[in-house]
Amino acid sequence: LGLTWDGSTLWNVDGYNDTLYSINRLSGAQVRALSSPLPETTGIAYDGQDLWLCSESMVDVYKINILNGDIQKRLNLQRGSFTAIAYGLSSLWIADSQLNKILRVDPETAEVISSFENPGIRVDGLAFDGSHFWVSDSSTLTIYQLNLEGQVLRTFLSPGQSPQGLAYDGHYLWNADGNRKIYQLRFQN
Repeated sequence: LGLTWDGSTLWNVDGYNDTLYSINRLSGAQVRALSSPLPETTGIAYDGQDLWLCSESMVDVYKINILNGDIQKRLNLQRGSFTAIAYGLSSLWIADSQLNKILRVDPETAEVISSFENPGIRVDGLAFDGSHFWVSDSSTLTIYQLNLEGQVLRTFLSPGQSPQGLAYDGHYLWNADGNRKIYQLRFQN
């Protein structure tokens, strides 16, 4: 499901057994694993120090220590069903499937600062590359590139049959697919 880049490895969420896997991006080998404190974890993000997790079945978002999995913070967002999460511009960006929106959330207070509409039917993956958002939608087999206001800049057909998590490593976009493969993608500017 969820995918993020921590500067050296990809982290992939296995929502069925609530395990977070650190994966070598070159070999695909597992580096290590952590247990998720959330049931049915769907999304994972890296904030430069720790991991953030969300779940479709919980209104809480957790920040955990990247080394040992200890809970650092719990944010209660009151309502929502969260399918994906990204970190950027000192904010959490959380996809809420109930509202079909992407929420900008203050990571200290849990206040929703702003939001924009999801361009598709469902957000399965969300990544921020420093200037754009990337959204995957398994319902339409599409990956969208959005500007900071949520306007669609470009759309791409997904390489797999069920695009899920997205991560950006500074050069490439990575896409975890429901077929248990992770694709490395490069887009021309």
